[in-house]
Amino acid sequence: MDQARIADIIERIAANTATDEDLAAYSAWCDAQQASRPDIGDLSAKESALLERIHRQTGISRGRVFPWRIAAAAALTGILAGGFFWFRHSSQPPAPVAIHALPPSADVAAGKNTATLTLANGKKILLSDARDGKLTDQDGAEVSKAADGSLEYRPVNGATAVQYNTLSTARGEQYQITLSDGTRVWLNAATTLTFPASFAHQAERSVEVNGEAYFEVAADPARPFKVRTSQQQILVLGTSFNVNNYPDEPSARTTLLRGAVKINDVQVLKPGQQAISGKNGDVKIASVNTDGIVAWKNGYFEFNDENIYEVMRKITRWYDVEVIYEGDIPTNEMVGTISRFENVSKVLNTIEKAGLLKFRISEKKIYVSKY
Repeated sequence: MDQARIADIIERIAANTATDEDLAAYSAWCDAQQASRPDIGDLSAKESALLERIHRQTGISRGRVFPWRIAAAAALTGILAGGFFWFRHSSQPPAPVAIHALPPSADVAAGKNTATLTLANGKKILLSDARDGKLTDQDGAEVSKAADGSLEYRPVNGATAVQYNTLSTARGEQYQITLSDGTRVWLNAATTLTFPASFAHQAERSVEVNGEAYFEVAADPARPFKVRTSQQQILVLGTSFNVNNYPDEPSARTTLLRGAVKINDVQVLKPGQQAISGKNGDVKIASVNTDGIVAWKNGYFEFNDENIYEVMRKITRWYDVEVIYEGDIPTNEMVGTISRFENVSKVLNTIEKAGLLKFRISEKKIYVSKY
């Protein structure tokens, strides 16, 4: 079977529109690939995870396609670039649907890279308006806007007092900052980070987050790094992790990618684990797909078994829109990925292709109804 045909079949499987003949052809191709085993490199982690989900949907085991094949890589690269969604637990695969493009006047552009910095004296700096270079001094730190648009705090001699600054993103904004100890933080939309301008003369490094942020913490064994949220206290030992504690989410979640963290001075996470804190204070530990958790930082929406309400909360924050649900809305779990830098109509049209929901936009309001 040529690569173009298998690429078409994989795309139909991802869109949940594959026929029985497609599935049989794909299964036969998997067997042939295992038998031939040409020397071709692996897929990326994102492509591999997508193909894994396709195999769970079709019942084809991963072991029948080892090593992963280049034809699948070509197909999946196209799917990831263009976006795909499907719903689990549908009574039957949906028939292809006609998608009508939304008029440009109704569309909403993606969010942007900006934030507001509030200094210790209350002065606010809108970073999208600030020029590159030095912005100001805070006690023990020089504050600059780097050439890549991020914010940098550089330690300087002479710190005498702790001055707290706050970096905040509104809905439809994201930003990156390097703290004075070298720790890097990415802020998702509708997030605030409160931190000392300088960590000099402090026994520990402590910051506070509301919203969602990804941390790459600079190692300093003599001074632990702590992150406070409304529901979790996170002790960090030089590591990379994601914190999500939006007030409109049912739980706070800390996901570890590398290193080690301790939650509430009790649970220690291993890489690939997530600590989930409910409103009642209970903490549960689960293994998760970390690529999906930090997809926002890498420029993607990636949804893993999430219903439309969970999906639209993310869309609401990034596009700064209001969502209105009309009638009975299917709550099937959704699997999908698409660039965060598409206009909202592209995201919604891609979801519509799964055949269960439809959308319309009017004055930054998205109306959701059953297809």
